[in-house]
Amino acid sequence: MDDTSDGSHPTRPARWADGPRVRLKRAARGSDRARAPEVVRSPVTMADAALFRAAFVRAGEPISDMTFASSFGWADALELSCALIEEHLCLFSAADGDLCMMLPPLPLTASADGRLNACLARCFEVMDDANGPGRENRSRIEYVSDAMLERIRRVETTPLSATAMAGDYVYPQRAMAELKGGALKAKRKLRSKFCRENPGWSVGRIRPEDVGACLDLLTLWHRSGDERHEGEVNERLIGTDVLRERDEAFTRRLLWNLDTLGLESMTLRVGRKLVGFTIGERLSPTQAVIYVEKTDPEFTGAPQFIFSEFCARRFADVTEINVGDDWGIATLRATKISYRPTRMMGKVMLTRQAVAEVGAPEAGTVRALAQACPGAAIGPAVPGDNGVTYRRAARADADAMLAIEAACFDADDRFTLRQVRRLIENPRAAVVVGERAGVVVGWAVGLVREHRRWRSGRVYSVAVDPACEGRGVGRGLTSAVLDALEASGVRRVYLEVRVGNERAMGLYRSLGFAPVRTLGDYYGPGVDGLRMRREVR
Repeated sequence: MDDTSDGSHPTRPARWADGPRVRLKRAARGSDRARAPEVVRSPVTMADAALFRAAFVRAGEPISDMTFASSFGWADALELSCALIEEHLCLFSAADGDLCMMLPPLPLTASADGRLNACLARCFEVMDDANGPGRENRSRIEYVSDAMLERIRRVETTPLSATAMAGDYVYPQRAMAELKGGALKAKRKLRSKFCRENPGWSVGRIRPEDVGACLDLLTLWHRSGDERHEGEVNERLIGTDVLRERDEAFTRRLLWNLDTLGLESMTLRVGRKLVGFTIGERLSPTQAVIYVEKTDPEFTGAPQFIFSEFCARRFADVTEINVGDDWGIATLRATKISYRPTRMMGKVMLTRQAVAEVGAPEAGTVRALAQACPGAAIGPAVPGDNGVTYRRAARADADAMLAIEAACFDADDRFTLRQVRRLIENPRAAVVVGERAGVVVGWAVGLVREHRRWRSGRVYSVAVDPACEGRGVGRGLTSAVLDALEASGVRRVYLEVRVGNERAMGLYRSLGFAPVRTLGDYYGPGVDGLRMRREVR
């Protein structure tokens, strides 16, 4: 898979604040709970291999791209722990500031089906107690396959709400090995370009003596990604720098345990220089998964070459290749779609209440919001020289804001009424309206995004009633959003603008933005974008 984005698996940060073993002691909430045995969660270690593999075999079909190897690999980065509850293996993650399950409960015995409902109840009790009062809505079960969902539906007494998660991209093995056909012509040309420019290439398995060079390349990949994707976030507004850090931790753990985990691997060299490596394994007799692919960004065509060679040489006996989901990253999604998947391996998240649908399409980016963060404060109404007053948007403004959307954007790019309301209510969003004589004449929104060591913002959308254009309303709205973002602790603000839109670029420059990167085809084929950044001093 093209190594032009940020990985192949959604991740969470690594921290074991509670030590290597966690005991959850619950306050009694009735006699039944008071008598229930204590649940003990333990970190996932190599000693759990047989238990996990037995549980996955009993589960039948693959569950996403999850195996023991992937669970072990993500153990630190996702702060994973496991527990035996009602004859089921249960996998938890505590790395997002809450406790959730990374898999549905997996049966360990023939009689486990009869205990599934009790297991689900206990799992939610465990998560609720860890998350604390008022945060029960954070308790959830992720990566539930269709088959596991059907099993749960048969026994659940408390109805659970199922919300679709990003699916895994699945491709035909032969097509990936050969890169044949018109749809893959560009990939085939890049592979040929690599071979033509690097006639001394060679491939092999990752040997113990290769690990050091692989780790050096991993560091190079991480640093290059941070530079090329500065300021980018995924749909949950998590910085891609955070995702790269977690992916690096996962990759290191696999590299250190390749043989013990029984993984397939491949190195790519030009002469004696290591320019790429990849790691995967078989999920089932018919499907293999590729967990890791890293290449030197200086070698054009290396991602396409190593991907096709790996599929051809290591997985010739399977019919499908699973490359995981897209992390909610628009650029990674575009890359994976460009390989023409034949199907998506679906998965859902289960909660006890419906998860609100948010987000809408936007040219070249994704308008999607999710988890709460410290709110972006907007000060009192501020009058402008043009008689326009800027203030925080209220729910009552939604209809007027929607009317401005309709006047400014094509149907495919407009927010819906539901999405406008969600933006107003979302603590990650700073939503401002411009009002003149009691009438809303424009609105803008900025988003707060979380990175490893800092918080950034993004001017997400600015819309002005066409009748008021040229009167400084756009400048006033943008300035008000910038003030709100900075009040939330944001020190860098980003935005994207179409190359050639000199009027907009002039406005942004006057507000302190400077170009940092050109984004090829950002607004569609042949229509480039420009990323601009404003530093708060």
